[in-house]
Amino acid sequence: MDIDELVCYSDSLHRINLIKGSQVKFHMHAVLIQDIKDLISQSNVSRCHTLREGNQYADFFAKLGASSNADFTNHDCPPEGKMMFFAFSSTAL
Repeated sequence: MDIDELVCYSDSLHRINLIKGSQVKFHMHAVLIQDIKDLISQSNVSRCHTLREGNQYADFFAKLGASSNADFTNHDCPPEGKMMFFAFSSTAL
C-alpha cells in the first residue's frame, strides 16, 4: 500500500499517551509499545484521542462493513432503522 498519511483515533487517552510519550520500561507491554513507536516513526502517522461516543459510530460502521460483501458503500444518510440511534446520540453530545 502506498499511504501518504494515516490518522489513528483511539478513545483511550492513556494508550495514546503511552505511544506518544517517552520510553516505557516497566510496562507489561513495553516491547509491543516500542514496536508500535518504531512503526509509526517510519511513516506519517498521527495519533488522536476521540470521545467514546464518537467511537461508537466508527464501531457501528466497521461492523456494518465487515458483514457486507460490497467493496465500497457510500451512505448519504444513516442506514434504515438506525436513524434514532444517531439522532439520540447527537443530542447527548
